[in-house]
Amino acid sequence: MQMGARLTRRQLVRTAAAAGAAYGLGLASRFPQIALGQERELSILMFSSFVSANDEELRRQAADFGRRANVKVTVDFVSIPEMAAKHAAEVSAQRGHDIVGLENLQTAMIEPQLVDLDDINDEIVRRWGAWHPVAKQACFLNGRWKAVPRMTVAFHGTYREDYFKQVGEPHPASWADVLRAAKKLRGIDRPIGFPISQCGDANNTLYQILWSFGGKTATPEGQVAIESPETEAAIAYVQEVFPQMDREILAWDNAGNNRFILSGRGSWTLNPSSVYVTAKRTNPDIAVNINHHGALLGPKGRFGMGDFYSFGIWKFARNREAAKDFLRFFYEEENQNRYIETGGGFNMPAHPKFDRHPVWRVDPKLQGIIGYTKWQRLTGWPAPADRRAQATYATFVLPNMFAQVVTGQMKPKEAMQWATRQLRDIGYK
Repeated sequence: MQMGARLTRRQLVRTAAAAGAAYGLGLASRFPQIALGQERELSILMFSSFVSANDEELRRQAADFGRRANVKVTVDFVSIPEMAAKHAAEVSAQRGHDIVGLENLQTAMIEPQLVDLDDINDEIVRRWGAWHPVAKQACFLNGRWKAVPRMTVAFHGTYREDYFKQVGEPHPASWADVLRAAKKLRGIDRPIGFPISQCGDANNTLYQILWSFGGKTATPEGQVAIESPETEAAIAYVQEVFPQMDREILAWDNAGNNRFILSGRGSWTLNPSSVYVTAKRTNPDIAVNINHHGALLGPKGRFGMGDFYSFGIWKFARNREAAKDFLRFFYEEENQNRYIETGGGFNMPAHPKFDRHPVWRVDPKLQGIIGYTKWQRLTGWPAPADRRAQATYATFVLPNMFAQVVTGQMKPKEAMQWATRQLRDIGYK
C-alpha cells in the first residue's frame, strides 16, 4: 500500500461517513454562481499522492493553465479513503468541483454523472497511440470514454537482493521462482510474505495469482466462473507457499507488507515502491538491499494489478469547456514529462509512450518495473467493470476463499463453491 495515504477498513468507513456529512453541509455555499462577464473559475478535486511533489506539480500546472486561459483554478486534495464520500456528496448536491479524481472502478460506479470524454481521448490516441489496456478497462464504458486515464500505483515485486543472493536465487520472474526461493529463504529465517486477509493488498496480490493460473471470478458476460480447474491450481499454489510465510499474514492490514520488509526480516512481497521510498528516508541500510521486479509469469500468463487513477468531469460541472481545456493542457507532452518526473518513478504511466521516461532509469532500483502497466488488469477482470466487481473486491471474496483453505476450514472445492455462492449473492449469474 501507499503508507500514509490509506487507512484501515474500519477507519475508512468512519472517515467516509464523517466526510460525507461534512461535505453535504458545506458545498452549497462553497461554489457561488458566476455572473456573466466574471472571470471564469475551475475547481479540481484530486487524491493526495504518496509523493507530495506530484501534488505540487499539479498545482503548478493548474496555476500556469489559469494564467494562460484567464481562469481562476483551485485544486483541492483529499486522501484516498475520503474520495468516495466526496463523490457521493457532490452527486447528491449536483454541484461541487468541475474535475474529479477517480480510482479503479469509481468511474463505473458514477458513470451516469460523468460527461463523455471521447474527444480528448481520441486526440491523445491520434497523437501517441493507444493507452495501456487497463486504462481502457477503467475509463471506456458502454462505448464511451467517461474518464481520461492519469496513472497507476502498481503492485510489483519488492525483494531483498542480499537475501536472495544468500540462498543462490536470482530475482523471481515467475510464481514458480517465488515458491522455490521461498522454501530456501524460510531456511535462513528470511521469509517471503503477502496478505491472505481482509485488506485491499490481499486482493491486489491474490488476483494476480488467480489470473496467472488461468482463473477468474466471472466471465465478460457476468457468469460466475470461480469454480474451475484453473482456480483449483491457484489454490494449490497458495497452499504450498503458505507454510513458507509467517502465519501473521492472515491478519495483515494494508501496511503489513510494508512493515514486514522494513523490519529487515522480510525478503519478498508485492507492493508499490513506497517500501523502498520509505526505507531510503528512514533506514538506508535496508534501502540499499531492496530491489524491484515486474509482473510474474504463471502457467497461463503474466498479469499485474494496482490502483488505477483517472480524471472525470461532472455532468453538473459549471465549466465543462474550461475543464476539458485543462485536461488537454495537462496532456501536453512537456507537462506530462514534468508531472512524471516529479513523481520520482513511484506513479507509473497510463500511456506506453511514457514508459520510456528517464525517471525510471536514473535509479537502477526502479528499472525492473519499467513497462509494468502493460501487464496490469482492473479488479474483477475479465468480468465487466461494474458494481459487482467492486462488491467482490470490497467484501474480500477472493482473500476469504484462499484463507479458508490454507487454515484448513474448507477443502478447495468447498471454498470454490462458497465463493460461487458469494458471487451470485453479489449479482453475477
